[in-house]
This record gives sequence, structure tokens and C-alpha cells, in this order.
Amino acid sequence: MFKIMFLGQKPIGELCFRQLLARQNGNYSIVAAVSNKDKAKTWWNGNEIYERCIAENIFFVDNSKRNEERIKELIICEKINFIVSVGHGWILSDKILELVDYQAANLHLAKLPEYQGNFTFNHAILNKEREYGVTLHWMTERVDLGDCIFTKVFPVSEDDTAYSLYLKAVDEGIAVFNQFIDFISKGEKLPRKLMQGEQHFYSRASLQGLRELQSSDKPEDIARKSRAFYFPPFENAYFVINGKKYFVRPERG
Repeated sequence: MFKIMFLGQKPIGELCFRQLLARQNGNYSIVAAVSNKDKAKTWWNGNEIYERCIAENIFFVDNSKRNEERIKELIICEKINFIVSVGHGWILSDKILELVDYQAANLHLAKLPEYQGNFTFNHAILNKEREYGVTLHWMTERVDLGDCIFTKVFPVSEDDTAYSLYLKAVDEGIAVFNQFIDFISKGEKLPRKLMQGEQHFYSRASLQGLRELQSSDKPEDIARKSRAFYFPPFENAYFVINGKKYFVRPERG
């Protein structure tokens, strides 16, 4: 039986937790969850995982700070043997993965290994990608580089923004996550496929300086950046004129 610790947040994490909770059966159960407790400090204004844990009497760990000792304690005391991560805020150490014998899966809302790390929706638009993807993969000590479990690729349209691409990825991510639930709810062995492709990691600083538009930019570059940086409630692309920012956004978000 899979005894699961779920780590996640953001809308995709909350949606996946809801699905995982609703489909529990004799082959798996959710024993503990790690997520945000305070919804006021989040851009999506949610803390559904915390609220559901309280209602369902599931062990909860607040992820506002790294609390690996409590996580390790729960894994050992509650005999947790599988970790699932969806949109979690920080990387697990190798010591935690060892405790579950590397039986740990992460849902990444991007195509791997080409789009590891952060702000992948923005970069996909900036890079003029014509397809995007989501990846459920095994977790290792190397970020976003474990073997694939399930992947899904879908087209990027010419008028997609970072936000519309994100919404597509959430829908496809839920579908992939339900594939995962299908397997564990039947007690079946999950696939393990070698990850292939050119690796590229985008750091948290990878968008620094890219939002500002220049008077020398071509119209098509301005249009592309307006789409790449449209993701409410975050800052749009902008011009700086006489020390003031003038924001540019696409006609359709």
C-alpha cells in the first residue's frame, strides 16, 4: 500500500491534492501534507490543502520555512513510503528522498529537460516555442532531472500569453496526474523512462531585466514580450519614459 506524503501549493497543487484525496482507496492513502498555511501571502490567495488536512485529520507541515526535520520525523513515525510533489516551494534534500527509497514523484508544468526550473511559461513564449508540455517524473537530488513517468505535449498558439499557456498546462497537468492516480489506485508499478533532450535550467533570476522594452525593439518583439509577461497579478512588459513605467499588454490575455 502507498502511504503518501503530498507536498504542494498553488492552484495546480490544490487541484491535484483534491483529486488524490477524492480517489483514495485500499491501495493508497494520504498520511501527511506540506503546504502553505497563510493564504494572504500567496498570489493565488489560497490555502485549500491546509484546510482539507484540518478537516480530514491529515498531518500537516507549514512550508513557510524549510522544516525537513518534521518531514523526516513523519516519514519515519508514520511509515510513509511515497512522496508526491506538485508546485512545492523548495527542493527536498537527498536525505528525505533516501527515507522513501527514492519513491518520489514530481509534477512539473513544463517539458523536461528543456524547461527545468522557474518561469517556464514566460521563457517558452520568449523562445517562440510552438509546443509545450508537462512532465511527471521521478525525483532525484538533481532538480527536474529524474526519469519520466508520464509526459504530455501540446501546441502553443500564436496568440498565447504566459498566462494562457499556464492555464493549458494546468489542464494537461491534471490529466497527467490522474494517470498517476490510476496506476497507484490499482497498485500498479509506475513507468520509468529515460529523460531525453537538451537540458536547460531557468533560475529565479532568469527574467531579470527582460520586462523592460526599448525604443529600438521591433514591433514583433514588443508583441512577443507583451504576451510573455502577461500573467496576472505580476508586472507586465513596459517602457520607461522620463523615469516612469508605461505597461504594455496584449489585446487578449
